[in-house]
Amino acid sequence: MIERWTSVLLFLSVVSCSYQDKNPKFPPLNLYIGTDGDGFGAGSLPLGVQSPYGALRLGADTSNTLDIPIIFDHLGGYHYSDTHINLFSHTHMFGAGVQDYGEVGIMPVQITNNKELQKMISKENGYRSAFRHENEIVEPGYYKVQLDTHKINVELTATEQVGVHRYSYDRIKTKQPAILIHSSYTLQKGACNHSQIKIDSVNHEITGSIHFRGSLSGRFGGVTTYFVITLSNWSKFGTWSNGKITEGQTEVDGCSTGAYFILPDEETQVTMYVGISFVSLDQARTNLKVQTNMFQSFDEIRTIVQQKWLDELGRFEVSAPWDSDAEIKFNTALVHSLSSPTQWDESNGVYLGFDGQIRTKPDYMQHIYTDLSIWDIFRTQIPFIIFHDVQRGRDIIYSIMLIVAQGGDLPKWPFANGYTGCMIGSHADILISDLVMKKEHDSNLNFTQVVQSLRKVANQNQIHDSRFDPSTYIQYKYVPYDMDQHSAPLTLSYAYD
Repeated sequence: MIERWTSVLLFLSVVSCSYQDKNPKFPPLNLYIGTDGDGFGAGSLPLGVQSPYGALRLGADTSNTLDIPIIFDHLGGYHYSDTHINLFSHTHMFGAGVQDYGEVGIMPVQITNNKELQKMISKENGYRSAFRHENEIVEPGYYKVQLDTHKINVELTATEQVGVHRYSYDRIKTKQPAILIHSSYTLQKGACNHSQIKIDSVNHEITGSIHFRGSLSGRFGGVTTYFVITLSNWSKFGTWSNGKITEGQTEVDGCSTGAYFILPDEETQVTMYVGISFVSLDQARTNLKVQTNMFQSFDEIRTIVQQKWLDELGRFEVSAPWDSDAEIKFNTALVHSLSSPTQWDESNGVYLGFDGQIRTKPDYMQHIYTDLSIWDIFRTQIPFIIFHDVQRGRDIIYSIMLIVAQGGDLPKWPFANGYTGCMIGSHADILISDLVMKKEHDSNLNFTQVVQSLRKVANQNQIHDSRFDPSTYIQYKYVPYDMDQHSAPLTLSYAYD
């Protein structure tokens, strides 16, 4: 067994950070790190809320003053240089180099009348709001921002599959508080394949789904996100389709659709619960009830979520009084490393398998994981997780073997419940081997399955995520350039694996 140290003496020299964490319970952090940069130099990290490794990553999707979309700067939705928040969406990729996820868009606004609402809806991002960093509070599990345009204070927290919003409206005499739900929204433009939303005005419940095909999910046919939203009170409601609102309508479908809710004039603060599922609408409702303990208050859920973060960070004790900026960077890197991959099982252990079947996680695993950018993390993050949280590291490796059992092949970059063929190598070989060589596996690792999988990817063309033609590589001991222009990195990867 490898030793696990609970304290780390930190020797680093780093550039200065001006951010100061606003919650004394947490060590000093700067969660803006990773939200700036350009092109391949962009960090592509979403800024918002989630539980450790949570599937729901709720945060602001932003834009610049001129609302000119720069895709490579918005792979995580948020970019530090931006001046406006378009809306808040509930799923995000974490640090990847392509766009995907970014569903169930919600935005609180204040409107004068239906004419103003119609104007907002008819224009792309017509309801966006200016914001300023000095009016943001960013902590693990809690986010707060003032929407300057609409005069609304937004607070967010999140469990593994539930986002909780609290909006406090600065009352404007001539305006009404309202909430917009863009049910067909996707961060990647044009990724929506089908969407629907339905309003139950008796039970004050909003349900719906969106099937989307993003840069990775589109490679295996797409993913469906189901959602159930509870909102305690509203006075008027309606839907929109293709930029046109219809008051009182309870249901609409299509890829340019949503719903709106006008709140009572006396309503100055509202809490909204958003449960999502990749399994079914009923499972989204189950997640919503189970993970909020039947709708605890915003503050109670925030406390629970932030305690989860404190428990994770409590594995480490960092001290560098001669260099406080080094502590900030180290602690921030810890938070980021605890934010992905994605916990894929939902309440009661249910999850959507790589064979498209609804399954229940094995008893020997605490959680199932996906969204594994293996090419990026096989020498860094995953060995680190095995070092400080062996049960989670073990579950990640066992999740890879479940993918083999359900889908037939070792994955390169598993996303949601599908193979993507993204990047190169077959570095799952290294993740499995690392766990075994450190003797951190247990009897639930099927060595027959492991050896068969490793031999298959090295010697045969797989249906999914195959290497470059194995027989040619075996013949030459390298990948010829005249057969693949990426011959050098391919050869290095296969030699390593």
